[in-house]
Amino acid sequence: MRKYKNKFDKLENAPVKGLITSLAIPTIITMLVTAIYNMADSYFVGKIDTTSVASIGIVFSVMTMLQAVGFFLGNGSGIQLATLLGKKDKKQAQIYANVAFFTSLILGAVLTVIGLFFSKQLAYLLGATETAVDAASDYLRYILCGAPFILGSFVLNNQLRAQGSAIYSMAGILSGSLLNICIDPIFIFNLKLGVSGAAVATVISQIVGFIILLLGTRKGENLRINIKAFTPSKEIYLTIFKNGMPSLARQGVNTVSNIALNFMASPFGDSAIAGMSVFNRVMFLGFAVVIGIGQGFQPVCSFNNGAKKYDRVYDSYKFITVATTIFISVVSVVFFVFSKQLIAVFRDDSEVIEIGSRALRMQSFALPFIGFATSSNMLLQSMKISGKATFLALLRQGLCYVPLVLILPRVFGLGGLEAAQAIADMLTLVITIIVAYPTIKKLRNMKKQISKQA
Repeated sequence: MRKYKNKFDKLENAPVKGLITSLAIPTIITMLVTAIYNMADSYFVGKIDTTSVASIGIVFSVMTMLQAVGFFLGNGSGIQLATLLGKKDKKQAQIYANVAFFTSLILGAVLTVIGLFFSKQLAYLLGATETAVDAASDYLRYILCGAPFILGSFVLNNQLRAQGSAIYSMAGILSGSLLNICIDPIFIFNLKLGVSGAAVATVISQIVGFIILLLGTRKGENLRINIKAFTPSKEIYLTIFKNGMPSLARQGVNTVSNIALNFMASPFGDSAIAGMSVFNRVMFLGFAVVIGIGQGFQPVCSFNNGAKKYDRVYDSYKFITVATTIFISVVSVVFFVFSKQLIAVFRDDSEVIEIGSRALRMQSFALPFIGFATSSNMLLQSMKISGKATFLALLRQGLCYVPLVLILPRVFGLGGLEAAQAIADMLTLVITIIVAYPTIKKLRNMKKQISKQA
């Protein structure tokens, strides 16, 4: 077995299947634990009542918004620093890492101020019903108090992965998530804080994870976080914006779609909001692995694109497309067969179970399409084809889902609400094939040329 001089030599020369797998395993674990920790709030709060479950479903929109901003800055800088490291320009990569990190802290502080003074107004804007607004606003206030640490963690997580240091990324996210799962019942039940206790536990856990991620930047060859390297410029922000827009679009439309879902579910009562909220949490459990595999692919793609090794870019894309499609197809069968049992874990309410399980069964038919769509989107983003990548990122939860979730319930009632995501995923597949195929074909031809020259 060949020994590599450093992690950058490994990114450039190691066989792509083993390389992506080694990078993907920590990110998959991270995404799964993150999904489970997101579900932990639903599980423990589900022991209170249906209205409480509905309230955290409403605030889930804010969590996706924080994730969107964090991934925007994290991937926006991460793709650039991976490309710069491929070009052996570590000094400039250091600047990008610090500009994105300290910007996330500033934005987080602004969100904290907003949360302290306007949490109830925000809860109404997110679709809270009169019965759920007080619990939702309390949960929201505490979550936004932790915004600087939540955003900073997302940025550090993505930057560490971009450098091929997924193990340090995993350590930070894993520790915070596991801590959250452990202390959730203490704050909710033992300290009798209810829904607010779930939020307090989340913030404490995010702070711990943030500290561990920050310590990870001090290890080995990782880029250091240093306020002296915070030298923002218009050019740096424009590059981060361009690279990060697909992530902002992909995650940001989740916020918009969740708000639209809450508003369209509210006429059907708190049980509908709770059922669709639990459905989204369960579905994300399968989607998390697809994202994790894709995140293992992104540093390999960006680094080799910067090094102009396009055959490795194509091979890595082909590998993750097959891997994600096989995995999510198996998950779709499990979701279909055990839909009621999976929903019942989070709320033992017959109406919530019926609504959530129907949505999950319908979604099972569309899940296998997610692998190709997600892989193709990440390919375009990692190659810095930002316009197409941003468009594709907007498709699934935005351009396709939002119109459907606003129209279908008006025509078909609750069944239309439950079917909206599945139909959106089918439309996303068709459009993704049309948009991504020219780039895939070009990469395949470039690989053939490189093979002939070898």
